[in-house]
Amino acid sequence: MRTRDGASSSADEVYTTLRGRFANGDLAPGERLTEAALAQELGVSRTPVREALGRLQTDGLVVPAARGVAVAALSSDEIEHIYELRATLEGLAAAHAARQQAAGLVAPAVIRDLQDAADEVAQAVDDGDTKRSARANMAFHRAFADIPKNPFLEDALHRIWDRIAVSTVSNLSDGDWAKTVLSQHQDICRAIVAGDEKAARDAAEDHIRAAMRIYRAAHT
Repeated sequence: MRTRDGASSSADEVYTTLRGRFANGDLAPGERLTEAALAQELGVSRTPVREALGRLQTDGLVVPAARGVAVAALSSDEIEHIYELRATLEGLAAAHAARQQAAGLVAPAVIRDLQDAADEVAQAVDDGDTKRSARANMAFHRAFADIPKNPFLEDALHRIWDRIAVSTVSNLSDGDWAKTVLSQHQDICRAIVAGDEKAARDAAEDHIRAAMRIYRAAHT
């Protein structure tokens, strides 16, 4: 069994760092990533970088390229497929969160954190900071998806979110859509707080499908 010290631990750190960049939408489709440049930037040898890039390739986040890898680009059909799956999974997460709230299983602090996450998106949008808005937006989605405490659902959603983070940044550069996002986030919050399972599922699914329509319109 491999240990988590030495090169393996360094590879974990590099992998986590790079996954964070995908999640924040900091890496553009087609962007080149090389072992040498990343090793120098992160202050590690090329071995853990190579291992981390291999894991990212297995995740589908990068593809082989000359002297390294490139950030994977999704086709229009793949974007459609992944958003449809995202809508279903986030709808499931919101519904389960509402069910647990109705059963009295969600701590008040968790509900406050959810509302705080929605408020942070609103503040970032008001400030006109697209990158911060995108990061806050993903934090909001993670906040309600974490409530059911279903590790398989969380893992599936994190993989999806990392693949489509760039599209979130693109969408939130549309001022009208950014304002619509705030209203739809509040719909999700209200449904979860009310313990209304159907309303929570519908609000989350409608939100993601609306995001897909915005992205489609901007890229056709």
